[in-house]
Amino acid sequence: MSRHRTWIEINERALQQNINTLQGLLSGGARFCAIVKANAYGHGLKEVTHIAARQGVDAFGVDTIEDALLIRSWLPSALVLTLGYVLPEQYEEAVHERIHLTMYDLDALRLLEEEAKKQAGTAFVHLKIETGTQRQGLSEFDLKRYLQSLSTFPHIQIAGVSTHFANIEDTSDTSFATLQFHRFQKTVEQIQTAGIQPEHIHCACSAAIILYPSTHGSLVRAGISLYGVWPSEITETTTRRHGIACDLRPVLSWKTRIAQVRSIPAGTPISYGMTETVSKPTRIAVIPVGYWDGYDRSLSSVGEVLIAGNRCKVLGRICMNMMMVDASSVPHIEPGQEVILIGRSGRHEISASVLAKQAKTVPYEVLARLNPLLPRQVISETIV
Repeated sequence: MSRHRTWIEINERALQQNINTLQGLLSGGARFCAIVKANAYGHGLKEVTHIAARQGVDAFGVDTIEDALLIRSWLPSALVLTLGYVLPEQYEEAVHERIHLTMYDLDALRLLEEEAKKQAGTAFVHLKIETGTQRQGLSEFDLKRYLQSLSTFPHIQIAGVSTHFANIEDTSDTSFATLQFHRFQKTVEQIQTAGIQPEHIHCACSAAIILYPSTHGSLVRAGISLYGVWPSEITETTTRRHGIACDLRPVLSWKTRIAQVRSIPAGTPISYGMTETVSKPTRIAVIPVGYWDGYDRSLSSVGEVLIAGNRCKVLGRICMNMMMVDASSVPHIEPGQEVILIGRSGRHEISASVLAKQAKTVPYEVLARLNPLLPRQVISETIV
C-alpha cells in the first residue's frame, strides 16, 4: 500500500509493451526516439526514461536543455535531442554534453559556432523545417541562404532535419499532411544536393508511426502513443479498420485516498459559489485533490472518480487542494480508502481521454498538467 495520500503509478509492463508495439511498426530501420518532454507527458521523466532505456531505447526527445542534461547524466551514450528553444547562454553546456539542438536561426547558429570553436568541439544541430504548422522552423524559401552560410560553420554538424505535422491525426482528410510531407521531402533533397548528409531525418509523430510508414525516415518521434493513449479517436478507428497490429495500453494510473466521509440532507449546497445543491440525502467523500494537483477545475460537477468499483460524481466546484464526490452508491466506505482518478477499478475505467472529453480539451493536456511534485511509483502489474 502506498504511504502517500495522492500518487501516480507507472506500469512498467504497459510501457514496455507500447515500446515493443510501436517499434514493430517501424519501416526501413528507422531509429526509435521516445519523446519525454513535459515530464514525460506527466508520467515522470526519470521513471519513463529509465524504463525505456532498460527496454533498449537509446534516443530521447525533450523540450528544454535542463531535461536534456538530466538524461545525459543518466545515460551518457544516448542521443538526446532538445526540441524547444535553447538560450544562447546554455550553448556551452549543450556542446560540452553533446546535446543535439533543434535550430532554425542563422544568428543563433553563429553563436553556437563560436561556442563550439571555443571548446574545440562539435555542435550537433537538427534543422527544423517549417512546412505548415507555423511554429518554430526554417522556411523552405530561406533554405538556400542557410545552406550557403552553413559552410562557414566548421564546428557545426547538421545531424538531423525535421518537421512537424499540423493535422496528421485527422485521417478523414490527409491532403494537408501529404502537402507537408512533400514539402519536407523536397527540402531534404535540397539539403542532400548541397552536400549535407544528415543522419537523422524525422517527421513521424505517433499517428504517422502507426498509419503512415512512408513518413518514418531514419528516426521517428513517439509521443502520446508511447504512454498508451491514442493521438485521436479517428486515428484509433482508422488503425482498427485497416487491421494494423497496434495494441496500446495506458501506462498511468492516478490514485488518492478519502479524507472524510459525511452525510448531508437534501437541499444542501456544495463547495465554493454553491453552484450545486444535492436533491436528496447524500453521503459525500472529501478527496484531497484539486486543481493544484492537476485535476482541472472545468471538471466541477462533471467529473467522476472510482471508489471500490463504483462511479462517484464530482459535486460542486473543485477547490485548489480538495474536491467532494457523491459516494452514496458505495456500500462500505471509510476515510483512507483508495480512490481512482485515472485508471481502472472493477469493471469501470476512467481514462485520460474520458477526462479530456469532459474538460473539453485533449488527453495531452490532462496528462501534461499532472503536478510534477506528485510522487510517481513504478509498478509491474500483469496487463489484462
